[in-house]
Amino acid sequence: MSVIMLRGSSDGSLAGVEGGALVTAPLPDWEKAVADGDAYAWTNATYDPDANDTILGVQNTSTTRDLYIQKAWVNSDTATQFVVHTSSGVTMAGTAITGVNLNRGSSNAAPATAKADETGNGQQAASYTGRIMKGYVAADGLVEIDLSGLILPYNWMVGIDLTTAATGSVMTIWGFFKDK
Repeated sequence: MSVIMLRGSSDGSLAGVEGGALVTAPLPDWEKAVADGDAYAWTNATYDPDANDTILGVQNTSTTRDLYIQKAWVNSDTATQFVVHTSSGVTMAGTAITGVNLNRGSSNAAPATAKADETGNGQQAASYTGRIMKGYVAADGLVEIDLSGLILPYNWMVGIDLTTAATGSVMTIWGFFKDK
């Protein structure tokens, strides 16, 4: 089947010809969000974390749109466990991170607050009440975490911690916004 994107369609559908017939399918949410300028990446620069630091946190500040988290990349120069957690009603604190729009032709800004070395979330060590997953990263390793299916309504945040002190860590969280 040959497939083309119908640029003039209101829903960003894909269309193709199969057996002489026109076949259409909706564009997946992630791809539609990128095309519409509603998908972002938040990345912290190389950071020297203490044990159980939230290396990167992203909070949805949109009252009309949900933030759908797609994936995250975790890197550390030290073998460690990472913990992905969520919280609501957090007063985000730390170093501001600007979301980068993945559609480089769009000037949309992310309706989110993101912080490196985020300290306002209250998730630390044994009290990870909002933990949704944990895993391990090897020294100088990179792990891609599939977080598709994680939806953050208004005022909810996702954070990623390393449980071991390191001297260098980089993290990226990808997500998109969609009307409720």
